[in-house]
Amino acid sequence: MKRRTLIELLLVVILMMGCGNAKKTKADANASKQETQSVEGTGDETPKLTAIKLTDKEWLEVKASYDKLAKALDEIMSGDECESIHIDLSGIATSGDVSLGGMILYYKLKQQGYPFLPDHEYAERIKYVFGIDFNHTDTLNRNKFKCYQDYVVALNPIPGTDNEEDMPGKEFYPYRDYQYFFSRFNICAVRMPSVLSIEMDKNTNRDHVNVSDDLFDYHWNNYILNDNKASLDWLLDNGNEKELKDLLFYFGYDKEDKINERVLHDDYWPLIDKFMGRDVYGKLQIHEGILRFVGRFSTENCSDYFVAASTFVEQMAYTPELESGKQKEFPQLVGMTLQERHKMIAYAVNALQPLYEKYNGQDGYGFLDKYNIGIVDCFWSAFFNDHELLADIEANNCYDLPHLTKLIRKMKEDERFVNKETGLLEPWNWSPENVD
Repeated sequence: MKRRTLIELLLVVILMMGCGNAKKTKADANASKQETQSVEGTGDETPKLTAIKLTDKEWLEVKASYDKLAKALDEIMSGDECESIHIDLSGIATSGDVSLGGMILYYKLKQQGYPFLPDHEYAERIKYVFGIDFNHTDTLNRNKFKCYQDYVVALNPIPGTDNEEDMPGKEFYPYRDYQYFFSRFNICAVRMPSVLSIEMDKNTNRDHVNVSDDLFDYHWNNYILNDNKASLDWLLDNGNEKELKDLLFYFGYDKEDKINERVLHDDYWPLIDKFMGRDVYGKLQIHEGILRFVGRFSTENCSDYFVAASTFVEQMAYTPELESGKQKEFPQLVGMTLQERHKMIAYAVNALQPLYEKYNGQDGYGFLDKYNIGIVDCFWSAFFNDHELLADIEANNCYDLPHLTKLIRKMKEDERFVNKETGLLEPWNWSPENVD
């Protein structure tokens, strides 16, 4: 493959981020206080002149990095065994190469008028979206992160291909969806930044640099860091659903309805992963934003979200004789305690119960409640087979969930469900089949 053809391919795919020796200007920091600028696309990805102020030393480093990476990629991609775009440059690329690529991205974003955030706002937004606290000790010592002088990279596993233990040795993939965070320039990016975004020819020098004019990096940062909804729409309209949905699956970001909707309609991911996961530090979490979406957007004519959340409860439910098979089918359950599963069920039922009360008997909303049981079907089934479920919920004050609290109170007032001698909830001792 000729080098020019290779670089044109890389211009389309490689996404960059900012790092280097230049410092943020006062104008950069103040830009976030102004109304977000709109960037019009050129209709192509023709390299454009970018105002990059490099010292002689920096230019030599950029040129050396370019020559090294271009030669390596040319050799790899021209080989007979190159069948995957997940090209491993480990042993060739270095953290210094990534830093130089980040510097190029910083200048490109600056040229495009990107509104940079001040330091404290950047750190808070990274924590809000990714759950990553730069001051958290585990950010520096877990396998999921690598920390360098100029950036931190979150190494997101690809399901079915990599184990978490293998990730640190597989950072340098130009096309793989990792997250790079450069607090020096207060930007972030997907995939490995590199100087290969430069169109290098005999006329290229430190005062005349052409860089890819694609808009992904601008809109990615403008949504992720500035919460700009127009940039979110641009990303969704231009084929970047995967990168956005990965925010939930890898980082638990469930705060955007447009992304949550795409996640719920994504058949690739297991349903259980749509409603729960683990944060970047390994802590189990329920995706409350997904459950809020279920509550807001379930209607008389749309029960799909209700069915999905009910199925999640069924997957979480504990039935002793079925547990072995269930853990094989849902490996996410392995290592979870019953108390953790009970909490997942409680949060889901809190979202489902008001929908059940509103739409019961309509298509998709459970069996008609002809005995006035008043309990969403999946919850009834769950505690019917797991008598510790209700005890856990009560012991935890219903997790301060309002709809669940109301339901438990109503159940305790129903004499059918209460043991008259102990005063404890035992609804499994009453069954509609025993009613004349």
